[in-house]
Amino acid sequence: QHSGIVTCRLENPHGTQEETARLDILAAPLITTQLPKQEETVSGKDVTLRVAVRGSPRPEAQWFFNDTPIASENVRFDEEKSEYQLLVKQPTVATSEGTYRVILKNDLGETESTPCVLTVLEPVKLTKAAPTSDVVDLKVGEPFEISFDVGGKEAPKVQLTKDGKEVKFTSVEGTRHVYSVPEVKPEHQGAYKLIAKNKTSSEEAAVTLNVTGMFFNDTELKNSPKHKIEAKQNLFSLTINKCDHPDVGSYRVVVDNGVDHTEQTAKLHVGVKPKVEAAKPANEQSAVIGQDTQISWKFSGIEKPQVTWLFNGQPLPTNERFQINET
Repeated sequence: QHSGIVTCRLENPHGTQEETARLDILAAPLITTQLPKQEETVSGKDVTLRVAVRGSPRPEAQWFFNDTPIASENVRFDEEKSEYQLLVKQPTVATSEGTYRVILKNDLGETESTPCVLTVLEPVKLTKAAPTSDVVDLKVGEPFEISFDVGGKEAPKVQLTKDGKEVKFTSVEGTRHVYSVPEVKPEHQGAYKLIAKNKTSSEEAAVTLNVTGMFFNDTELKNSPKHKIEAKQNLFSLTINKCDHPDVGSYRVVVDNGVDHTEQTAKLHVGVKPKVEAAKPANEQSAVIGQDTQISWKFSGIEKPQVTWLFNGQPLPTNERFQINET
């Protein structure tokens, strides 16, 4: 503050005389406001690093990034604040994250700022690995997996919910977050939501699981050589291999997506083809003229067969001569 113009004025009754001289107070650089020890910015968002300095003559500044000199094109000096400013444009983790410092120098000396570590934050990025669709239709017993790669800086906090309630991931390795069920049951159906957030942003993704359950007399069925359960788009089917009497009963399908629930029931009847058993082969049947004779067969089948008697290809009438009895 003592630098300036010094004037010496001489006066007597006969007049005045002045002489002037410029006084420059020289001083080595002195940093009055240091760089911050740490600074954060978001990827792509410009950031300015500032350091205030005093010195005469005005010090020159050389900025460094990871000990590599920085070109002066993005450096400016604010005369009013006596402040050097470095503008870091469009920062990225790869090109801008690291340690910054500045050396201030004039004819009387030099000084170096404290280092500033710049951290470049990145927004959350979700990449879905599985499933391929946002709506998944499965049948009871099939496997189900939700798999996401979750990136961002700082590392995002990741949460998975089912119908609004948190569920735990099966595994987390690096950025890969996995929730898996080896064999789904009706209670696994619902609306799953993955939420990831950090300082800069929040992202979410949703997967809806529909589980179709097949039941036989209230016992849950699974895929087996006997039963084949299939789901193709909106068509759900149950195939029973080689039906037999033990398969008779009530079958029920349950479809639930966590929002709505529906059931359908069907009854299965297993029939048996009619079977005829003669007491003795018909071509060996013989009779004596004038005497009664009887031809009998044993019939079986489910449902009960309808029996029609024929004589020479024509329906046999019921009269005095022909009597048809059923026992």
